[in-house]
Amino acid sequence: MSTTPVQDDTQWFLHTWRDHILEPVETALNVLDEEHAELVAEQDAFEEFLQRLRAVDPVEQPSNPVGTKSQRPVSAPVKALRDAYTDTVLAVDHYESVYDESLVENVAVEFGPDYAALFHPASNVRFSPPLKRSLVAATKQAIDERDSLDRAVEIEQESIQNYRDHLGEIIDTLDSTVVPEWYRETFQGDITTLLQERQEQLHSSVHRFETHDFCAYMYEEQLWTYPVLTSLARLQESVDS
Repeated sequence: MSTTPVQDDTQWFLHTWRDHILEPVETALNVLDEEHAELVAEQDAFEEFLQRLRAVDPVEQPSNPVGTKSQRPVSAPVKALRDAYTDTVLAVDHYESVYDESLVENVAVEFGPDYAALFHPASNVRFSPPLKRSLVAATKQAIDERDSLDRAVEIEQESIQNYRDHLGEIIDTLDSTVVPEWYRETFQGDITTLLQERQEQLHSSVHRFETHDFCAYMYEEQLWTYPVLTSLARLQESVDS
């Protein structure tokens, strides 16, 4: 009588078991890849907006005699700024799915409510030279913030990939969920080492961010906050050691 179906069932079980253990770290890597792509796109968009912003001439303090009108309407820079922001920041592929805000709402979040008033289509705010300089500085800050977060993402990506590889190696040493007696001490030692290393990382920082805060932000849509610890816990809970 053939034993092939039993072998197939065993292989299917081990494959499913492995996927269950590695799912948190695999998902984390996908989340980080998506975040990296979005941050790069937003950095590029703000860089382009910055170039267009610099090309918009500010409205100088009018020196016209009292009672005469300026030859340049206040609305001209407003339209140029709105067009520039629409064509760049609001044009990133993920804008609607991630932000889904109006132009003025997004400017308020990115730069502050004072700048949002400038971008309102009915704005009567004068785009003065000092206001232009401060908007340039705010745009540079938005770029720097994304660059800083992206560096943290890249550090986390490297770390998670490293743990994913180590976990995969440990799983590959097992041909069932029962850890052989001769291997149990080594198995538990490897798991303990990974747990301690990751705990130490969580009590440090990722670039400029506290790791706990970073994980809470990055994995907020998941059922877990700490992918490595979750995978390690799944491995420990699913084996007889």
